[in-house]
Amino acid sequence: MFLGYLPDCASKFKKNEILSQVFGYLFDALDTESEVHKRICSLKDGEQFEVPFDGGAKAIAQAYHTKIPKEAFYESHSQMVDFQMVVEGKEIFFVAPNSLCAVKTPLDSTKDLIEYYPSAFISSVQMFRGNLAVFETIDVHAGGIATDSKPTLIKKVVIKVPKEYVTLEF
Repeated sequence: MFLGYLPDCASKFKKNEILSQVFGYLFDALDTESEVHKRICSLKDGEQFEVPFDGGAKAIAQAYHTKIPKEAFYESHSQMVDFQMVVEGKEIFFVAPNSLCAVKTPLDSTKDLIEYYPSAFISSVQMFRGNLAVFETIDVHAGGIATDSKPTLIKKVVIKVPKEYVTLEF
């Protein structure tokens, strides 16, 4: 997992053309004057739209209300890396290594989705406007968790990028 504020991590997106496109879209999503931002912010609860990129990557813009922790949906992917960024609102993400989580539903290759049971080994991260979380294939994650006792509307973008284009090096 990588966590950073988008304007501070621009250099990480210069590794290839696909990541450059991802950064451009995420940057536009934060620019209040851009059509991308306006389209995301016009979404109503439960609505979403997709934008394809080169190399099999795609952006999914969505709007939904946050939920309580016991309603969390834990997932990971085998072929895609998730770039998730809030455009409006705040939410909590739960994250755990897949080696410490029990699989509830094995890989559905048509959706590139593995579902997990809740784990005792989760960490939590608060996501806010411009905060970017990158979840690799080893990261079990559950988002959309309320930051307080009442649900709030979140507007965000998830960009799914084939794992061969993403290397998080230390």
